Amino acid sequence: MLGLTSISVFLFSALALAVSSGYSLGAVILLVLSVGLLWKRPRLLLDRNDYRIIGVLLVYFVVYTANMLFHQDPTRELDMPSRTLLAVPALLLMLAYPPRAGAWWGGVAIGAIGGTLLASWQFVSLDMWRPVAGTSNAIHYGNVSMLLGLLSMCGIEWARQQRHAIAWTTLLVLGFLAGVGGSILSGSRGGWLALPICVIIFALLRAKRLGYRSAILSISLLLVLTTGAFILPHSPVRERTETAIKEFQISNKNPHIVDTSVGERLQMWSSALKLSTIQPIFGLGRTGYLAEKVELTSEGKLTSSITDYTNAHNDYIDALVKRGIIGLLCLLALLLVPLATFARALRHPSPGVQPYALGGIVLCTCYLIFGLTTTSLTLNIGIIMLAFPMVILWAMLRQQQRKS
Repeated sequence: MLGLTSISVFLFSALALAVSSGYSLGAVILLVLSVGLLWKRPRLLLDRNDYRIIGVLLVYFVVYTANMLFHQDPTRELDMPSRTLLAVPALLLMLAYPPRAGAWWGGVAIGAIGGTLLASWQFVSLDMWRPVAGTSNAIHYGNVSMLLGLLSMCGIEWARQQRHAIAWTTLLVLGFLAGVGGSILSGSRGGWLALPICVIIFALLRAKRLGYRSAILSISLLLVLTTGAFILPHSPVRERTETAIKEFQISNKNPHIVDTSVGERLQMWSSALKLSTIQPIFGLGRTGYLAEKVELTSEGKLTSSITDYTNAHNDYIDALVKRGIIGLLCLLALLLVPLATFARALRHPSPGVQPYALGGIVLCTCYLIFGLTTTSLTLNIGIIMLAFPMVILWAMLRQQQRKS
């Protein structure tokens, strides 16, 4: 069973971006294996932190489901939140049979590298301006690529303790560079915000453990990467940043002009916030939200192009308008409760715990940032790449705690 969970965890992240729906393979294998818990009945010895992680995953699903039934939304709305429910048996399986560390860290790095290689081919050979690798959306590809790159950085301290330290460290550094590079290629500006924030987190933690020279090194690395991304010929970072500034200036001077990416987002956010006041507690539901948008369009208060979008392009505003304050609080709990739980684990005296605790912090931080400019949790890749890495990292963290 240990070998199978390791293979599943490796495939989950290694195929995430290079193969269409590649992340689903590892997740499905974990779910199938979790059925074996009914027969083997291993002693799980759950503690209150385990229950916190399980609790927020279940509450998110239950509230989402109750809201769907209350508003009589289509049953297909259950597709996305069901991933948090399915992550629970996967967590129980890995608490009983933890995967090998190399399977996780190797898979994360290879996933970032594989995705960027495919995206580079699409960019060069197919002349795809915003490559998507094995996904269907440049925004979500860029965000997940950045996530895998930053997670690779979390494993470097683990790599240095291994028998083949140079090989492992090299692989994870390449994974980090590839993940950031893939995000740059995708042109997904929202994901770029995660890089400086997570590097600052790395720097603060390294300063606490290794001194301020190490922190200065981390900040210097960030400055080098940022400068390099801007000065490259035909730099996507420079072009996309200049475009965003120009579009914002246009929208600021002429609010009625929304035929730009920034303009559309601003109108989607403002209209959704206004609509959220109709049913502030329980929200409008998906069907009600779309119906209200159609009515606003017919009244000339909303541009017709905005009507085609089924979400608000912001996780928090989307949750508020569709599921109300209750839904927004559940979304925040899904991200903040695990974040706080992983952060507390950093205090554990065992050095083996640190990489997984840091990985959990980076995961939750990235999704908090991604959700500001897109609805990460409305696509399969978005919700799966939150829920399953969360339970994988937590299961491996708990393994290290038990060892100590």
